[in-house]
Amino acid sequence: MAELLTLCQALEAIAACHDDRDVWDRYGWVYATDGDEQEAMFWLSGHDVEDDDPAVQAFVAEHGLSPYLEAATFADVLEVQKRQRPLSTLDAYAHALAYYSEYDAFAQVAGIEEALDEAPAEEQQAARALGVGRGIFAAFDVVLAQCPETRVKDAARLVAGVLEVAVGQALPLCRALPLELGRDLQRTRAAAIVADFQALGIGPEVRGYRAFPWMAAPAL
Repeated sequence: MAELLTLCQALEAIAACHDDRDVWDRYGWVYATDGDEQEAMFWLSGHDVEDDDPAVQAFVAEHGLSPYLEAATFADVLEVQKRQRPLSTLDAYAHALAYYSEYDAFAQVAGIEEALDEAPAEEQQAARALGVGRGIFAAFDVVLAQCPETRVKDAARLVAGVLEVAVGQALPLCRALPLELGRDLQRTRAAAIVADFQALGIGPEVRGYRAFPWMAAPAL
């Protein structure tokens, strides 16, 4: 059976997924011990876990766990809090989760008119400047900063595919660098683009944005 997680570790486990679909594929339910979310311990169960499995029942009983939220809902609560306050602290996420678990509704943040609205643009820009992305998963900007003249035509074919433009349009773009190949890309998409260019001997610049302020910058 998997180890128990602190709230911080549980948030980081969700953030390690690629996207919402990946959360769904990896996890079924989040179990938690009673009490304050900051002090509770969590267990993220997989879809193969059966509640009536004696081993599961023994594990849950041993650690005082009970079903807390579906993993997808747990992630949604984090996403809404992040959308409203991009630089939320762990305490703010704990409050958002506690509110949802009690009222079955997203907590409204002061200064935001509706629970599903976004933070002001300047707050989002401040978070981005600090390397914190828009969502609860790692995100990446990929930029073609250099391209040898001998590789321009090959690069243009890749650029055409990435930007969905004609090769004729991509050629001048590859000569007028830097060129943004993608912004706020999911890890798998960013990695695929970088791998294609590296196969040509060209290394695009990559900047990773972390999900939560206390995390290190992500790498592909």
